[in-house]
Amino acid sequence: MEEDRDRRRFVRFPAEFAVLVRRLGPGETENLGKTEVVGQGGCLFIHPQPLGLEETVELLISTRGSVLKAKARVAYESRREDGRYDIGVEFLAMSAEDQEKLRQALQGSELTPQD
Repeated sequence: MEEDRDRRRFVRFPAEFAVLVRRLGPGETENLGKTEVVGQGGCLFIHPQPLGLEETVELLISTRGSVLKAKARVAYESRREDGRYDIGVEFLAMSAEDQEKLRQALQGSELTPQD
C-alpha cells in the first residue's frame, strides 16, 4: 500500500481545508472532515470513521473563498492513534471550473509541494 502512494501522478500540497464527505450508495453517510494533503488528482483527509476501500464518495471542499465539488474513490484508509481515520481518495469527476479553482488554491503563496 505504501508503494502505491509513492507512485502518485500529481504534485501534492499540505493544505487544511474543511471537507463534507458523503458516502454514496447503500448505507449513505455524511460527515465533516479536514484535508491534510491535496493535489489535482486527489486528497488525504481525516475522517471520524472508515468509508471502505473502493467506495465512491462525494466531497465538498471549502478552499479559500470557494467550495469545490468532486466525486472520488477511496484508495486507502488507515486508523490513526486517536481513533479517527486517514482517508486517501482519487478524484473521479470534477467540473472544469472547480478544477481551476483547486489549481488556484494550490498555488497559494503559503503552500509548498510535498515530497
